[in-house]
Amino acid sequence: MTTTSPEARPAAAPPLTFAANPGGRFPSVLTEDDGWVTAPAGGAPMRVIHRYEELLSVKSSPAWRMANRCETPLTGAEIPGGDPPGHMLGMDGAPHRKLRRTIGHLFTGRAADTLRPQMAKTAGGLQDQLAAAGTGDLRADYAEPATAATVCAALGIPAADWAPVIRPAGEAAFGIVHPGGGLAVSRAAWDGIWAYYRRIVAAKRASPDGGLVAQMYLAMNQAGYTTEEIVRAVATVSNGATALLPVLERVLLWLLQRPGTVVEVFLGERTWPQVIREAMVQCALFPVTPPLIAGRDARIGGHPVPEGTLVLPSLISAVHHPRGGAWLAFGPGQHRCPGDELTLAAVAEYAGAFFRRYPCAYLTTPVLAWRDGPLATPQEARFAVRGLCRAGTAAALPGAPLQRPRPRRSAGLAPAAGSLPSACRRVAAHRDVRIMGLPSDDLVWDLCRGHRAPSRWRPSIAARCRRSTATCCRGAVARWWPRT
Repeated sequence: MTTTSPEARPAAAPPLTFAANPGGRFPSVLTEDDGWVTAPAGGAPMRVIHRYEELLSVKSSPAWRMANRCETPLTGAEIPGGDPPGHMLGMDGAPHRKLRRTIGHLFTGRAADTLRPQMAKTAGGLQDQLAAAGTGDLRADYAEPATAATVCAALGIPAADWAPVIRPAGEAAFGIVHPGGGLAVSRAAWDGIWAYYRRIVAAKRASPDGGLVAQMYLAMNQAGYTTEEIVRAVATVSNGATALLPVLERVLLWLLQRPGTVVEVFLGERTWPQVIREAMVQCALFPVTPPLIAGRDARIGGHPVPEGTLVLPSLISAVHHPRGGAWLAFGPGQHRCPGDELTLAAVAEYAGAFFRRYPCAYLTTPVLAWRDGPLATPQEARFAVRGLCRAGTAAALPGAPLQRPRPRRSAGLAPAAGSLPSACRRVAAHRDVRIMGLPSDDLVWDLCRGHRAPSRWRPSIAARCRRSTATCCRGAVARWWPRT
C-alpha cells in the first residue's frame, strides 16, 4: 500500500449517496482498495478504510480524532460536533473518556436483560394481532412497534413520543445530508430533540425513575456536568437507540429468506444469538462510522499519513475477517456504540419470539423495493402466517394440500416430507425425531399434519410442558415416538 499524500487525492471523488441498490446492497466503493469519496453536501475527499488491520489502527489510535464537519457532513450525526460536551460521537480524548466512565455502567448486558420480560410481552401482543390478520408488513406491523416499545421503555419516556419525536430525530441523525436543504433539516431535527429532552430531563429531575434518562441525569449530575451537557448526551443515546429499527427489520428479512437457518435453531444446531450475529455480519450493520481526521503522527496500518488527512472507516469488509465478526458491527475503539448489548438482546428476543410462533412464515412481496440510506430497508415487505388447523381440515403450511386419509401410525414423518415446504422437509427427513428440539406445539402440529400422532403423543403434551419451547418435550418424543 502506498503512503497517503495530498497529491494522491483524486481530483474528483464520487459522492457517497447510499442510493437504493438491488437487494439492499452497500455501495461497492466501500470495499474497493484505496477508494475515495466525498459527502453529497461537499467538502474534501475522504479515503475509505476497509481492511481489518487498517481499520483497527485508525479507530484505536489517539492520533485520529472525529472530523466533525458540521458544514459539510456525510450524515446528520456529525452536525452537533463536540460543543458543548455531551455529544459522544463528536468528542475525543479525556472529555470523551470521562463521559464514558460516568455513564458506561448503565449500558451492560445485565441492564439489557431487565427489559427482556417487556420485550416478550410486546412480541406476544404483536403476534396476536398478526394471527388475527394472517398477514402483515415487516416494519409497520412488527419491527417498528417492537422497537418503539423497547426504546421508550429503556429510556423511560412515553411511548406516544416515538412517532412524532424520537423516530424522526433518529432518522435525521443516521441519514445522509443531501445538498440544498438537507443541512437545515438535520439541524432542525437536532434542535427539536434537544428541546424535547430539556423538558424530559427537567421532569426526571423532579421525579426520577428507573429509566435510562433519569439514570443518566443522576450519574452525570453527580459528576459535575451541566444540564445542557446532560441533554446533549441523552439526545445522542436516544438517536442511537433508534438504529434498532433497521437492524431488527433486516435481521427478520434475512431469516425469512433463509428458512433452513431457522430450522437449524429448532434442531439445536445453533442458537438465536449465533444466528443474529451472522445476520448482522451479512446484512444488518451500518456500513460506515463517522469520518476521522489525522492528527500528528497519524498512521494507517504501519504507514504514516499527513496531518489533516480525512478517512471514512468502512465496516462491511472488516467484519468478514477471521478476527472480525458481529462485535465489529458496533464499531471498534473508544467510540464503540454503547447500546450493543441492548440491540443484541432485543433482536434475539423479537426474532426468536417471531419464529417460535410462526416457524413457517414466508414473504409475499414478490420484488422488494429499497429505501435510500446507510442501512437500507424495504419500502414494503409483506409476509403471511398460516392459522394452525387444529381439526386437521386444511393445510397449515404454505403450499400444502388439504388433509389426506389417515395413514398407518407407523408411517412416521418421512412419508409426509414431500408435501411439506422446504423449511420443514429437512426436519422430516431425519426420520428420528428423538434428536429434535421441537420448537413449539405449533410446529409439532404442522409436521404431523396429515399423519396423526400416536395416541400417547399429542401436541397438547407440548402445551402442558413447563420447559422452554426450544427443548419442549424432548423426553416425551424419545419415549413415545421410537425410530421407524
